[in-house]
Amino acid sequence: MASAEVALHTGGTRVASKWKTVILASLGGSLEIYDFIIYGVFAKEISALFFPSADPVVALISAFGIFAIGYVSRPLGGILLGSLGDRHGRRAIFIVSLLAMSGATVGIGLIPSYAAIGIWAPILLIIMRLIQGFFLAGELACSITYVVEEIPKRASLVSGMVIFCLNSGVLVATLVSLTLHASMSPTDLGIYGWRIAFIFGGFLGLISYFLRRSLEESSEYRNMRGHVAKRPFRTVLREYPTQVVAGIASTAIVNVSNTLLFVVLPSYLSGVLRYPGAQVSLGQNIGIAVMSVSLIAFAWLGSKVSPRTIHRLGSLVIVATSFFFYQKLVAHDINLILAFVWIGLIGGTINGTYSFLLADLFPTSVRFSGIAVTLNAATVIFTGITPLIVTNAIHLSGYLAAPGLYLSCAGAISLIVGLLLGKCGGELKSSAT
Repeated sequence: MASAEVALHTGGTRVASKWKTVILASLGGSLEIYDFIIYGVFAKEISALFFPSADPVVALISAFGIFAIGYVSRPLGGILLGSLGDRHGRRAIFIVSLLAMSGATVGIGLIPSYAAIGIWAPILLIIMRLIQGFFLAGELACSITYVVEEIPKRASLVSGMVIFCLNSGVLVATLVSLTLHASMSPTDLGIYGWRIAFIFGGFLGLISYFLRRSLEESSEYRNMRGHVAKRPFRTVLREYPTQVVAGIASTAIVNVSNTLLFVVLPSYLSGVLRYPGAQVSLGQNIGIAVMSVSLIAFAWLGSKVSPRTIHRLGSLVIVATSFFFYQKLVAHDINLILAFVWIGLIGGTINGTYSFLLADLFPTSVRFSGIAVTLNAATVIFTGITPLIVTNAIHLSGYLAAPGLYLSCAGAISLIVGLLLGKCGGELKSSAT
């Protein structure tokens, strides 16, 4: 009896330790994504200081151009950091990426305006964004890889937890925006208020660094030390090209819909459709909060129902409703708060399942590289250019509901590929796949 009690206690302690590790790995991602997304939240203020123009839409296009540049360095970052993570371990990538991201974020907050240093202002902004993009490339892939290898029997839930914490990081960014908008005049916010948000992000990165110092390597990685891939990136491209393409296509809807919600909608609704800025900021926070609850619920449901099925249903709903939804927004024929609640609920179906789908595509030996290549290729194709596409479409055509058409196209891509996704992957058997 005593031996049984000791074994039970030891097992419980081990499980608790694993969940603590999962939470630490996931929380770090939330603090780091804040650093990257805060740029989009304050794109309107940044465009005025760094890209002065008589036409606010043109200035916004310039600011979103720099936002897109932040994704240029992500493929290289994904390749290098993913290969290092598969060859030498996940932990080191966690630590280095945090410090680099934090430094670049503080750097953006300290760059003088165009009026002060001229062309050097946007040049320095580009450099900082490239640094952010490079090191963020390994962050999400590393977190997903780490948690599904630590608790593979609950892969759907723990991978969803990573996205939940990532979403929470975005929520922190929008809450900071809401606080600054509520406490500062528009003039002060445009001059220096937005800089506070970036410097604050740097301190969040340091907190994340200290949280992650206690992390060890994932259990599955430690168990396969003798079978580490020598050239994981080449192995992924040579042996798993179908999985890479399927992963990119299936996450198209995630990248486009999240970019619209996190980055484009604040400036689009207030600057183009003339909704009150405070109402837009409040609605966005509510939408992100609803999505956070929704996605973790669907991640849990993924242990009972196939995550692929949930992802397909979410994609189908987005394809069927996006065009009409944006027409309602343009006509001011919808309650803005309820609109954001709807976005959050539907967004949870795809955000709560896509990380599991990606992890399921690749074996442990190249999982980090496979997820990194897939995620970062998808972000370059569908995330970095989304603000540019929708703002230019509105500017050139004058059709204000253009974002809805673009979102429907991305959803169609994910839906079609999602119907074929069952032919790929299948290594993670813990959920109802």
